[in-house]
Amino acid sequence: MKRAALAWLMLAAVSLAGCTGPNSTTLPTLGVIALGADLPLSGGDGPDGTSAKNAIDLAVKQTGRVCGAVHHQDACFDLRLIAYDDVLKGVHDPAQGAKNVELLAADASVAGLVGPLYDSLARSELPVANAAQLAMISPAVTDECLTQEPEDGHCKGQAQRLRPRGPNNFFRVVTTQLAEGAAAADLAFKTLAKRRAFVINDQTPFGLGIATAFADRFVQDGGTVVDPTDLGGFDPNGSPSFGSRVRRAVGLAADVVYFAGADIYAAASLRHDMAAQMPQVPLIGSDRLANDQFAKSAGATARGSYYTVVGPHPASLRPAQGFIRDYQQRYGQAVGTYSVQAFDAANLLIAAIGRSIDDAGGQRPTRAQVVQQVGRTAGYRGAMGVMSFDSRGDTSLMLISAYQWMTDTEPTGRFAAQITLS
Repeated sequence: MKRAALAWLMLAAVSLAGCTGPNSTTLPTLGVIALGADLPLSGGDGPDGTSAKNAIDLAVKQTGRVCGAVHHQDACFDLRLIAYDDVLKGVHDPAQGAKNVELLAADASVAGLVGPLYDSLARSELPVANAAQLAMISPAVTDECLTQEPEDGHCKGQAQRLRPRGPNNFFRVVTTQLAEGAAAADLAFKTLAKRRAFVINDQTPFGLGIATAFADRFVQDGGTVVDPTDLGGFDPNGSPSFGSRVRRAVGLAADVVYFAGADIYAAASLRHDMAAQMPQVPLIGSDRLANDQFAKSAGATARGSYYTVVGPHPASLRPAQGFIRDYQQRYGQAVGTYSVQAFDAANLLIAAIGRSIDDAGGQRPTRAQVVQQVGRTAGYRGAMGVMSFDSRGDTSLMLISAYQWMTDTEPTGRFAAQITLS
């Protein structure tokens, strides 16, 4: 009898232990909480959107249930994903994206959304989500004007206008395009060991912004900008001719040239002039030079040109290796351009939902509580690394990848460096 009683007590203890852990499937569910996603799932951008959707789906499936983070670990909700396609007539469409967010906002089970991938869609979707107090976490958008108001005023108050209800509900796990300038400086100084930079910029807000960031960072690193007076300003509306500028760069013993502009054909023209006068000196540009039309226009002179792209190169990130393995096993394909970012965005949102369940006393959290907890994200350890959000919704983890064009016949450059800005 004593032995039977002891066995019964041991069985009861094991059963109770199985019911108290977070995310336990033995606990009764309090309902369903959905993660929304707005992505390009068809058309030319379909592969990027589908691989991002797969990553969000993986985060949802691996978690299964979201429970209170600390105080209400027995309050659990089943997770599911609701994803909409923002493509219309073959291309991603801002109006379609806004309609998708309206649908997500109308679904009471949706606690937040991951997306979009493009700046234009963020501008159309953000006011809709803000009015519904729906948290948005983008894996990809880089326009600084979505969250910031730079001192030169070029954003013209856009961030505030996009938030008609006031409190911020928009966050991103990648940094802004303006960080490319500082990353290019680190590439030049720390990776390529260059010490004398010549800068050329197209005098647009973007061009002048990254030119200034490059020059400031290059000097901070210990280098010299050899002609800093106007950072090589040229008229982007004219027919660019860089022969005289290249001769000046040669005379000043520049060992690297930074092109801060958007016109890939102007960049190719510059590269041709450099090949004639300073063939061993590398050209560095922004993500605009990632376009294979730059390489085709530059021809054989494309080799030795570098460009930066906001975001990680997953294969070079140690924390991402488990995600890459799990993704490939489940979906039978390599991760996509935005997969690791989408995975972190989804898991970060799920973690914030868990904390908001605590805030709600073990009940379904309000969207406002979820937004508040996303904004309080600090020291989150994801596949990309450790990140926090500032008051604007920008990430502290500033990853930029650098690539080198090896030939004009390849569709992209080859990975050169993973740069993390402090």
